[in-house]
Amino acid sequence: MNAPSKTKTQTFNLLSIGHRGVGKTVFLVGSYAEQKANSGSRKSSTWFDCQDTQVQHNLNTLLEYIAQTGQYPPATMKMTNFEFSAKTQNLFGEKDLCQFRWWDIPGEICNNDNPNFQKMVMDSHGCCVFIDTYTLFNNSAYSQTLQGIVKQVETIASLARQSGLTYVFAIVLTKCDLLAENPQKLLKIEENIRPLMARLDANQIQYRRFYSTIPIVKNGKMSVLQAKGASAPLLWLATELSKIHRKGRPQSLASGFNRLLDNSAQPLSLSRPRGGGRATSNKQLWGVAAIAGLLAVGVAVAVGFGTGLLGNSPTEQANLTPNEKVQQYQEILEQSPTDPEALLQLSRLYSDLTEFDKALPLMEKLVDQQPEKADFLFELAGLYALNGNKQKEETVYDKILKIDPNSILALTSKATLRVEQGDNAAAKTLFSKAEVAAPTDSLKKEIRKMADKAQSKPNP
Repeated sequence: MNAPSKTKTQTFNLLSIGHRGVGKTVFLVGSYAEQKANSGSRKSSTWFDCQDTQVQHNLNTLLEYIAQTGQYPPATMKMTNFEFSAKTQNLFGEKDLCQFRWWDIPGEICNNDNPNFQKMVMDSHGCCVFIDTYTLFNNSAYSQTLQGIVKQVETIASLARQSGLTYVFAIVLTKCDLLAENPQKLLKIEENIRPLMARLDANQIQYRRFYSTIPIVKNGKMSVLQAKGASAPLLWLATELSKIHRKGRPQSLASGFNRLLDNSAQPLSLSRPRGGGRATSNKQLWGVAAIAGLLAVGVAVAVGFGTGLLGNSPTEQANLTPNEKVQQYQEILEQSPTDPEALLQLSRLYSDLTEFDKALPLMEKLVDQQPEKADFLFELAGLYALNGNKQKEETVYDKILKIDPNSILALTSKATLRVEQGDNAAAKTLFSKAEVAAPTDSLKKEIRKMADKAQSKPNP
């Protein structure tokens, strides 16, 4: 191998957004392990390595923990910086593509009221956004957490756009290996994240979505991370940022926002910014305060939904027992029988308590009020299924398909019901429509498997 280029490379700061336990640290360790395993035989023209001995030690310590315990490392308790060198191979040999700094931060610090997080946002050039697919599938309340994450992404992207910057996001769907054995679960995840992707597209946010599967497997007496494609998000971010800033020094969100304060936020020519000195420093201080306020407002709108009805703080609400929550929502409905939030939360509480007969009429009333809300319709269909009313369940899927003819989950769910009724021709058409609507080849393959499995069963 030729010696790396000595030309000074650009350094990018990569922000990470995601709640505690979403898998940010596992993602980083898995990416490092994958790159380390592939170091002997490069299958890609772009890769990264770590030349900082302390960072190498920290990452290897985490890998040793996994090897000895067979468990994932505990969630991050403090902010840690990890610096890497991204490299590329071309006809002239190996060269440095860029440097990038990954901030591994505790999930609770990913809060716009936290000054450390505010500074990280301002200093960043791109971001990894983490979504826990396992929790998304198993906990309906997680969708509210996602609303806050989406607001963070939208606000950062909006400020970057106003500043004349291009800011890129890697959307990382974690823990997919926990759902991979059940295609129906993956379809549900696709359906749940569709609104998120639609909002990103509507805001013209530059992003790419990645599936993260980093299971632990036994290798003799030791355990190892079986990472496959885990490092793809980091390599994509490094490559995209290098393209964007190839002709000039990297522009962080803070530098772009300073230009916005100067009323000079035209599309960047990627030359060195004008000015500097104390005036710029003063403006940057004002800019940090301004962006922190804007971010806080954005997330307050998202997480405020549903927290004010009961008059309790989030901590007080968390300390209530399910029966106490039921009682409080019942009291709200006595005063306001059509309150949509109370109807929704009480229905979900009854479902959590497996009292589906009580949950069903509440969800029916909510759907009558908001018949265009596909999320509520899916919950209603699920309750009909749990109550054994397949005819009404299928009717709900028809309503969803009128709203969104390409709803993969509605198409496959109705197809399964058609198979149970012996209508294989209709089922085949529905499965085919779902396969055409699927955004990825892997999902198309899962739909074909589902169709083959469903239609191989004998008719009732």
